[in-house]
Amino acid sequence: MKICRILLILLIGLIAPLGYLYAEETITLGSLIDEALNNNPKIKVVYSEWKAAEYKARYVRGLPDPMASYGYFGESVETGVGPQENKYGVSQKIPFPGKLGLKGKAQAKLASILEEKYEAAKREIIKDVKFLYYDIFWVDKAIKITEEEKAIIEGLEKVAQRKYESNLTPQQDVIKAQVELSKLIDKLFLLKQNRKSLEAKANRLLNRPRGKELGKTSDVESVEFTYELDELHRISDESSQQLLASKLDIERAEYERSLARLNYLPDFTFGIDYTEIGSGSTTQPNDGDDAWMGKVSINVPIWFGKLNAQVKEKKALLESSKKNHEDAENVVDYEVEDLYFKIATYGDIVSLYKTALVPQAEQAYDAAKTSYETGKVDFLNWLDSERVLLQTRLAYYKAIVDYQKSIAYLERVVGRDL
Repeated sequence: MKICRILLILLIGLIAPLGYLYAEETITLGSLIDEALNNNPKIKVVYSEWKAAEYKARYVRGLPDPMASYGYFGESVETGVGPQENKYGVSQKIPFPGKLGLKGKAQAKLASILEEKYEAAKREIIKDVKFLYYDIFWVDKAIKITEEEKAIIEGLEKVAQRKYESNLTPQQDVIKAQVELSKLIDKLFLLKQNRKSLEAKANRLLNRPRGKELGKTSDVESVEFTYELDELHRISDESSQQLLASKLDIERAEYERSLARLNYLPDFTFGIDYTEIGSGSTTQPNDGDDAWMGKVSINVPIWFGKLNAQVKEKKALLESSKKNHEDAENVVDYEVEDLYFKIATYGDIVSLYKTALVPQAEQAYDAAKTSYETGKVDFLNWLDSERVLLQTRLAYYKAIVDYQKSIAYLERVVGRDL
């Protein structure tokens, strides 16, 4: 019996100095979101891709570089006014009207798609940070509640010990209290280990140094969710990055199909050549005068098999973009409805725990405690009521976390804060 008490004291002494394994500074959800948006590498990658596409949209509609040429006559060609010595030329290719404009529009749509993907990446990080924050909040609450329960069991064990020493209760009650206390200590170790794992995940999301500790979370309240399903569908149609990107992809594909059709039409090249003429042997007034020549050329798009294949390719890609948009609409509609009903259910569960289950568990525990101290119930009834109270309190905060997570996920789906 004394050995058991010594081991129990050692376990308590081992865990008590640990306390919370994180800094006491309180962290807020808003500060973590701001830090993640400013520092997360994934967001910076998508941002750079978007900006690169924007820069490209500025130059794809520009004309090709002009061509300059020079020729030297190794064997001069004699003309009526003198020998040809040097020839200079410059030319500019001009695509058929409309081609460059369509290229620019298609690239601009691609840049807009990447902008929506950038916004989607931010919404995804915000969702991940909220999930992480709510998980840490639950762990913090679980640690606090478990430590409070541990204190209760310690008091219960002392009561059982006094009754045992007075021959009012069997030794088995004391042993059961000690076993229950050991279980709570084990639970605390696991919870604190879990928090360390969540801190490592936070450091990855926030791009913090490895091993940096995270402060304790502030309280999370289950704010009433007032949106109706039809309103959520309307919001998702207007602001969902997934839907907006798929719509823009259809427009981009339409521009590219139109551009492929214009490839049946020729491009033009305009130029001018200037030829230096040496002094001749005539007495004509124009003896040795230089010559120049304007020129124009076109390419001849006669390989219709290649051109037809290009048009069919772009038409197939356009159809693919349309079907992708339909699929995106179906996915978003399903997720909105699924999350809406989950939020409603979790809200009812939170209300049930807050107004009924937690108060009832507390009353049952207080009644069992008083009855045990007066000898009206046995030790197991008190122990069971304590377990029920612990589980009910933990379940209450878990319901709050599930409720808030569902709202955070819905915000990611509809593309804006709710």
